[in-house]
Amino acid sequence: MRVNYLANRKVRWKKHKGATTLDKFPFFWHDARKNGYLTSWCNAAPHSAPFNWRMLGFNEAPTDFYTRPYYMAVKKDLKSKVAHCIRSRTESRVWLDYFKDIFLMYPKQRKFLYQFITDLSHDDNNLMTMMDTDIKNLVQFLHEGNYLNNTLLILMGDHGARYANFRSTYSGKMEERLPYFGFLFPPWFEKKYPQAIKNLRTNTQRLTTPFDLYETFKDFFHFDGAGIGDISRRGISLFKEIPLSRSCKDADIAPHWCACLDWKDVSPSDPEAKRALQAALDTINGYTAPYRDDCALLSIANVTMMSRLEAKTDFLKFKATDDQGGIYKIDMSQNNKNEVILYQLTFHTSPGGGNFEVTVTYRVPTKKFELSEKEISRINKYGNDPACIFEKNKQIRAYCYCKSNLINTHKIAVNGTSR
Repeated sequence: MRVNYLANRKVRWKKHKGATTLDKFPFFWHDARKNGYLTSWCNAAPHSAPFNWRMLGFNEAPTDFYTRPYYMAVKKDLKSKVAHCIRSRTESRVWLDYFKDIFLMYPKQRKFLYQFITDLSHDDNNLMTMMDTDIKNLVQFLHEGNYLNNTLLILMGDHGARYANFRSTYSGKMEERLPYFGFLFPPWFEKKYPQAIKNLRTNTQRLTTPFDLYETFKDFFHFDGAGIGDISRRGISLFKEIPLSRSCKDADIAPHWCACLDWKDVSPSDPEAKRALQAALDTINGYTAPYRDDCALLSIANVTMMSRLEAKTDFLKFKATDDQGGIYKIDMSQNNKNEVILYQLTFHTSPGGGNFEVTVTYRVPTKKFELSEKEISRINKYGNDPACIFEKNKQIRAYCYCKSNLINTHKIAVNGTSR
């Protein structure tokens, strides 16, 4: 049975009545602690932290080592600091030194350490090079101290390069959906578990999700062998071979985030595509409607991409195979019709120049268009455009262009023509 603890957004989102902290949620670090591991959650950006930006965070420290109090204090103390430095050290070095110090202080204890940093990668991919030396020194420290002999080191991202103009490219679109994961195992591990590592390598060419990583971690407590993964499960340990037939639907990946679909370009004059575009615009304006005194009503400025996904003709005609697995005869007599068509649209809005990518579901029998907030990506920077509603409702900042910006722009234009 699948239990989605985050399905009820009212439990976690700050703005919802009855929102709660995340202290009782079943994070993996609780399992690790029960199994004798020291635990750490170290996030270097306290104001945009994954559990605090839209949610209420924790009342109690969720792990044995918890850096939020330190970073809240240091960010406040160093308002005029040199960019990406904390006094005499780089931010990345301070962040990695914390990781290093736990190894120095507790060399023999089991540890589950989770580190997260964004300042050097979120706005500009090039800034990540500033971390190269610090990461190299950390890995060298772990190697020379023989810590890597009993440690699985994972270097990962929550998504790839997807910011600003780059996000408008095909590569940027894929990078938003395909985060990097790198695994460094102790040398002896492959000798002891050859099939598990073989499966892990195979799975680099299969459909995987972060839920698989969770199941992989659980294998360190109760390893039940390699073998073939069960695609009926949302998460599959990466030590098991993930079947090639696994689909985004099997893995509970919404079509908007699925990188395995075959989209086809659609003409801007296509009637259904135009209606899908209007549905997307109406939805975005619907989010800001309660704040119309603050947020401008948006319109479509230009469309840069329209594509459609629907079941292929052969798929619709397929009825059954013979008892030899379809080797000799395939029955293609079925007369099915597409009941669901997906449209993926990329467009700019006015005023403000917002750039959005959305996936709209078209229910053919009812002729209805559907989309949710999860299927809308704001793919360019909004900066201070939604400053007027920042304190009122952070959740809609990607969709709001403040009317006050229009007034200020008009004043600048008038002043400019009067000279």
